Amino acid sequence: MAGQQLARRRLVVTFWASLGVALFVGVLAGVLGDVGRVRPEFAVYALVAVALGVVAAMVLAFWLCVRWWRVADEAAREAHKWSWYWGGTAGLALAAVPFILLHTMPRIAEVLLPVGMSTPQAVVFGMALLGGFQLVGYGLFWAGWWLARR
Repeated sequence: MAGQQLARRRLVVTFWASLGVALFVGVLAGVLGDVGRVRPEFAVYALVAVALGVVAAMVLAFWLCVRWWRVADEAAREAHKWSWYWGGTAGLALAAVPFILLHTMPRIAEVLLPVGMSTPQAVVFGMALLGGFQLVGYGLFWAGWWLARR
């Protein structure tokens, strides 16, 4: 029982620390992006600083997740592994449908996209679509895993 409380506490710390770092990196990216636009000679430095900040946030989140994983019980670990494998895979398969439609019927499918979307925006939209489908699949399979075992 003490291990579960420690795992929950670490999960809360992981969430808030990751949120804080992400907020800091986002503000830093905005400020440095503006500096790069106003002073083009600093654009490369702004890009490097933002990239290093993002990597630092990812390393922190990964480290905190590893700490949580080490104290999580076997049931929680199995739920997450099973849900990510099956739910993430199912979500990825469903997310492939819009991409296949865009590739096979571009003129018809492009009507559904926002008008004037740039290439970087389309890439970010596609990444968000893939990640969103995977997370929804994961969440549904995770809830189903626990409901089936309660």
